Amino acid sequence: MASHRVASISPPVIVGLVVALFGVPLLWPLDIAARFDISVAGSMLVGSLTNWLVVGFLVLLVVYWESRSLESIGLRVPGRRAALVGIVAGFVAVALGLFVTGIAVVAFDLDQPETLSVIARLSLPVKLALVGTAVVTEEVLWRGYPIERLTELSGRLWVGAGVSFVVFVLVHFPAWGVVGAIPQAVFTLVLVGVYVRSRNVVVCMLTHGIVNVLMVLVLPAFL
Repeated sequence: MASHRVASISPPVIVGLVVALFGVPLLWPLDIAARFDISVAGSMLVGSLTNWLVVGFLVLLVVYWESRSLESIGLRVPGRRAALVGIVAGFVAVALGLFVTGIAVVAFDLDQPETLSVIARLSLPVKLALVGTAVVTEEVLWRGYPIERLTELSGRLWVGAGVSFVVFVLVHFPAWGVVGAIPQAVFTLVLVGVYVRSRNVVVCMLTHGIVNVLMVLVLPAFL
């Protein structure tokens, strides 16, 4: 049930929301990989490092500026039932995402996003690094922190969930395009739903992990 207690807005929360929701895309114009002529794999690893740096800054902000625990952004060890829900949700998300995308591809004659082809050509260690980074950092940045803080500020859980969903999909759109945005929207909807139900970032990481492992490491081997 959504809470209707409204918290007062404060400078650390304003900064935290900007960092969580927009910190990573705000760093894109630096384009470090292009400046130093780094390979495609190197470019993606630099992007992963950027995510970790942003998460590190956000964690320091929560602990030292907000003076709050990491549990305040949903970071806690889940129970067995919650963990199982997260794992099952990952398989459900992949099934729904593939089903909806298949219908859209046939109906509108869409092409596979170039990003997926690029990732498919990367070495296994690089793929593992990308998957691990996305699973951990994206859940902290776009689920735990913004949903919790926006819920506190608005008194309504759906506000935090809605903003999280919209921003996450928009941030991924430039790299994935229309056909990539379709499964991304489905996956994101499931991830937001898992967080709303569990209020636990680790549970979302389990869901996200299943999705990324299947979509990046398993399914491309059969295509």
